[in-house]
Amino acid sequence: MPFYWLCPGWAILLFLQTVYLGLAAIPMYLIARHLFQQHRVAMLFTIGFMLVPPIVSQNVNQVEEPSFLLVFLLAAFYFFVTERFGWFLAFAFLACLGRENVSLAVVMFGIYALLLRRHWKWVVTPVVLGGVYFWLALFVLIPSFRPGVEWHAVRMFSHLGDNPKAIVLNCLTNPALVIRHMTGGDNLSYVLTLVQPVGWVLPFFSGAALLALPDLAINTLSNNGALKVIPWHYNVITGSFLFIGAMYSLRKLADRVRPRCGGQPEVVLAVVLTALCAAHWFLWFSPRCYVALPYHATLERALARVPADKSLVAPLRLQVHIGNREHYQNTGIFASAPEYAAQFEYVLLDANERQYMPVITREFFEQFRRNPNYQLIFAEQNVFVFQRLGGESDWKVLPPR
Repeated sequence: MPFYWLCPGWAILLFLQTVYLGLAAIPMYLIARHLFQQHRVAMLFTIGFMLVPPIVSQNVNQVEEPSFLLVFLLAAFYFFVTERFGWFLAFAFLACLGRENVSLAVVMFGIYALLLRRHWKWVVTPVVLGGVYFWLALFVLIPSFRPGVEWHAVRMFSHLGDNPKAIVLNCLTNPALVIRHMTGGDNLSYVLTLVQPVGWVLPFFSGAALLALPDLAINTLSNNGALKVIPWHYNVITGSFLFIGAMYSLRKLADRVRPRCGGQPEVVLAVVLTALCAAHWFLWFSPRCYVALPYHATLERALARVPADKSLVAPLRLQVHIGNREHYQNTGIFASAPEYAAQFEYVLLDANERQYMPVITREFFEQFRRNPNYQLIFAEQNVFVFQRLGGESDWKVLPPR
């Protein structure tokens, strides 16, 4: 918040996202150094972690919470493995504040502690902290800010029910449905692609991978395909703890082969895992995304025709460029809230756009061209700007909640 106040705009958000991802390397290095007791090996594993597709992809992804909370969750894991209870609780709580599903990963600390036969406080406290916060987020915090509106994630599990209680009940009473869905073709492909950069089965030989399971279960149980896209933010926590699980498994493997081979097998294993992560660059890096559109200059000229202090409806692709305006929206608002949309002073239509909905059809365009309340002020390469006539808007009509 203070950084954005000093330098408002999309650039600072993208910059801070990469800064926070970089900060996550610090607890990862500490975890690896604690595990292997070697600086060189810890550095190699840290480099490998920063190249895991679900992690490195966030540097070029849209701005989302997981990139900012990862450093706190990894710090909690470091203080968990070093058995520093107070610091563990502090960072676990901070991680929960980033996103409601993180509290489920915190619960898994308690299950992991049970496997490690830790003192009861390590088992009970994370379960209570994570469980209470998850309940608080779903039934108190979110409804207080969006009264009368269902938790948005419910729509991602519509095949199981229309509210959280029904979804949980259906999962418990109809396990066949759950298993059938989670083992579907798209889920199998998703899981295989997710674990491939971290050594396929390697993560699952360590209890550390337990922290990846809540998000992995959510993603495979959902009927929303977006959760199964490797380079999107839904896989940050899963990818992180699958990597940590693989790292713990390689530590066991190194201890086994050292008496036979001698030397430092952990160095070789760290290089192999890092190379495996780097080799999957194609899962997140697409060169065509960094090639300017043929009509890039036209879009710039179109935006320049709209005064900076005026309200504007523009395609989803351009939202980041108009985000500093007091009132802005994407063109889909005309279908979802037409009365609200009619208050905007300018409308920019890009009839070339085919990546993001809604596609600007001729019928949609004609709604403005034939409307006496709008005047066409820019038309070039299928990019159009309309100005609404009739003066300022009082913004009494608000969009639906």
